[in-house]
Amino acid sequence: MKTGVITLVASLASTVVANPVAIPIDFSLIEARQNRPPSYGGACQRIAQQYPALISYPNSTIYETENHLFWSETTVLSPACVFTPSNAQQIANALKVCVQTKTPFAVRGGGHTPIPGAANTDNGVLVGLDRMKQTTLGTYKGIPIASIGPGLRWIDVYSWSTKQGLIVMGGRYAPVGVPGVILGGGLSYFASVRGWAADSVVQFEVVTADSRVIQVNAESNADLFWALKGGAANFAIVTRFDTRTYPIGQVWGGYVNQDTAHIPDLLDAISTYVAPKTGGALDGKSAIDATIYFNGTTKAYTTTTSLFYNGTVNNPPALVNFTKIPTMIPATTKIRSYVDFEGETAASGDRSLRELFRATSTKGVPASPKFLYDIFVQETKKLKTIEALFSFVYQPITVSALRAARALGGDALDLDPADGSLLMQIINVAWDNPADDAYINNWAANLISTIETKAKAAGLYYPFIFLNDAGPGQKPLGLYGKGQSLPRLKTVAKKYDPNGVFQTLSGNAFKLATQ
Repeated sequence: MKTGVITLVASLASTVVANPVAIPIDFSLIEARQNRPPSYGGACQRIAQQYPALISYPNSTIYETENHLFWSETTVLSPACVFTPSNAQQIANALKVCVQTKTPFAVRGGGHTPIPGAANTDNGVLVGLDRMKQTTLGTYKGIPIASIGPGLRWIDVYSWSTKQGLIVMGGRYAPVGVPGVILGGGLSYFASVRGWAADSVVQFEVVTADSRVIQVNAESNADLFWALKGGAANFAIVTRFDTRTYPIGQVWGGYVNQDTAHIPDLLDAISTYVAPKTGGALDGKSAIDATIYFNGTTKAYTTTTSLFYNGTVNNPPALVNFTKIPTMIPATTKIRSYVDFEGETAASGDRSLRELFRATSTKGVPASPKFLYDIFVQETKKLKTIEALFSFVYQPITVSALRAARALGGDALDLDPADGSLLMQIINVAWDNPADDAYINNWAANLISTIETKAKAAGLYYPFIFLNDAGPGQKPLGLYGKGQSLPRLKTVAKKYDPNGVFQTLSGNAFKLATQ
């Protein structure tokens, strides 16, 4: 068993062991790569004729390195070749070859989505965006912007922009790649004031299915501009993001960790924080991520909460209910640079384990945190003893965040502020043994199903699945805009991709036809 985050949360808790309810999941993508010989079809050779230095094949150092730049080991497949372009025109030319030869392809940015086939391919062309790491400052119609490449990770962007005294709306976890976050909506620590990360984008440069390189903004290709803000990789390959910049100074933040005995205190703190009329979440400078861990070997429950405040206020009142809880180890909260704060998330970039996500949401009301925890405990007690770490994450989204999203022009997610705040949940499991894949995936699917069934019965369900944290078989796009966004997304896809290139040849976890 690989050591690391799984072993850090061990304690003395014990639980009853039982078997979870099985929910069938298609593991064909995982099984297909086992001992599968590479196919060097004509597409790789034709691309290599144009760009011999940018193509690598199995058993080469570059290929093996590129094919393992994925967060989860479950997503390492067997592409016929890896293509590493440095600009949009090279992508356009390679895409033309794939379309002409009907060769499957996949595009990998940060490689963080833990779904087999989302950003990799068996026997097709893997397009790795590593070389596309441009960072420039400029303006767009008088708006200060940063133009950033799709090969960057957020820690790269933040390290660069904060040197200029600026921040870009992006992911909360430093090792995650730029494109997946923005195309799935994107949750920053500034969401209550700035909306989703995608809402700050003012222009995309993309390669369309017919290999045109076009600029996409609110005036030109406006329908595609809307669709790219949350609609995932269904429409084009994004080769540049022009996104608003905002001034940034020092911030207050860090992590607090509690043991099992203080989980009730943490649940109370979350409940108080999300209270609609009095909670700390009303202070838009504050944000939290609260995680409850269950260690499948020791049966221990522990917690880690990320606390953030955009300002130089020590122990801000909005978050005092979290900081007053006794901790297992000293809290890391302090006044610091934003990059220093983000640096603490580096451990989430461990790429040696097998990972999964699944997501759902409940109403952002005081009753939700304990309601959810009780279900998590109920379902973890059914687990066999297993070398795995089960993480259950609470992420509050305020009404202010939804209003900010609309004020910036709106997006495909289209959540209505009139419906109140929501509390997004993520289940993340990390394990090492491939033999446990089906068992863990079925357990996680059952957990989310149980939460949704019970939340609906209790009047706590919020119909939203955050695409950035969704898992295999989930249907986040169908819930956007109370079901009204999906038909519009399909219309956009038909217009810009009439032959369905991104629905049939491209790797993509959430294709429109499956939603």
